[in-house]
Amino acid sequence: MEHGYSRWSFESRIDPSDLQVGHFVIRLDVPWSETRFPLQGVLIDNLEKRQWMIDNCAWVVISHVRSPNKFIPEKRLPPINDGARRRSDILPSFKPLSQGEINRETLSVSIGVYDTLDQHVHRLAEQFRQQGALDLDSASRVVGELAEVLESHMAALVWLTRIKRRDDYTAQHCVNVSILSIGLAHALDWDRRKVEQAGLAGLLHDLGKMQVSQEVLNKPGQLTEQEFEHIKLHAEFGFRMLREEGGLPDEVSEAVLCHHERPDGKGYPKGLDRRQIPPLARVVSIVDAYDAITSHRVYDPARSHHEALGILWKERDRQFDGPFVEAFTQFLGWVTPGTLVQLTSGDLAVVLQAREGRGLLPLVRLIEFDGKDYRLGAEMDLARLRPEVGDAPIRVAEVLPDGSQGVDIRSLSLDFGLPGCA
Repeated sequence: MEHGYSRWSFESRIDPSDLQVGHFVIRLDVPWSETRFPLQGVLIDNLEKRQWMIDNCAWVVISHVRSPNKFIPEKRLPPINDGARRRSDILPSFKPLSQGEINRETLSVSIGVYDTLDQHVHRLAEQFRQQGALDLDSASRVVGELAEVLESHMAALVWLTRIKRRDDYTAQHCVNVSILSIGLAHALDWDRRKVEQAGLAGLLHDLGKMQVSQEVLNKPGQLTEQEFEHIKLHAEFGFRMLREEGGLPDEVSEAVLCHHERPDGKGYPKGLDRRQIPPLARVVSIVDAYDAITSHRVYDPARSHHEALGILWKERDRQFDGPFVEAFTQFLGWVTPGTLVQLTSGDLAVVLQAREGRGLLPLVRLIEFDGKDYRLGAEMDLARLRPEVGDAPIRVAEVLPDGSQGVDIRSLSLDFGLPGCA
């Protein structure tokens, strides 16, 4: 071992002067927002990019797996050690969502899985209201089924998390957090047991809200300090409900308890610092915030995928775990499947596949308005378009919030020849 690295490391922190064309940079010592590069990292594919790194960065981190050039400089800098990160925070290679695609087959399977999860969340709530009990064995089985289809259907499942129903936010939010937590855990290369635990924790993270005042929970205006303190009890309520029921791994119930803890120690219910927050809780915390930010809530309108990533990035190492925010950003990518976008041509489109390294040039389906409804139109691979002489290439101009301009992502599933989502 040299400088804290073993031959099994997945990444290296190096001097920018040691970069070569073909290295993939995943972290810098300057904020990504202050660069011209996408948050998910950048391939050094020309000398101009290499020179920019030399001129502007004191160090960079390259991914061994994502770099086409497998040369690893002998002179490597030691990993950043702020005294607060544990060994489990050193992230392995990422499995980006860009590997997946939305098509009739993947969407058909995913709709079945999504609807099963959705029905189960409603059944859990109804069962608790009527009997004061929870069928957690069934929850575990459903999440296990989700994990089974995850790798080959993640893009389609993420498409479904972009369907936002204002009248069913709480249940839908739990389903979405379960799907995205499994996706992030899978992207982090966690083993199957931990991936399923992430899905369960995501599905059950807001269970305690069944025991708080629904009037306060659904209040459209700003909460009073007393009302906010009441809402904050949901983490402890959920933890106690799971512990009383029994049968779940401790990691799951602890994630439910700690999903509002913060690395800066200002979270609740215990005010833990970053070293004390379980990794599973850190995953759920990030995904919970992302889905909430991109959803219509009674007190806050939906914001775009880009805005949500920007908020997470700004709050890394304060409200959210920094390395896991980086992993989540790289997993979803700058434009993620199911994202509603406006092209430089003025057309609306939905992203089908956000190919790694293609930036704002994904595979999309145009969205056409027939005078009454929106429908999916032609498929367009922006990376392969060849504009006429003198014309600017067509690319993504803006990533829009889900449901913008009246586009209902749920109804678009009909254009794949499939039944609409429940």
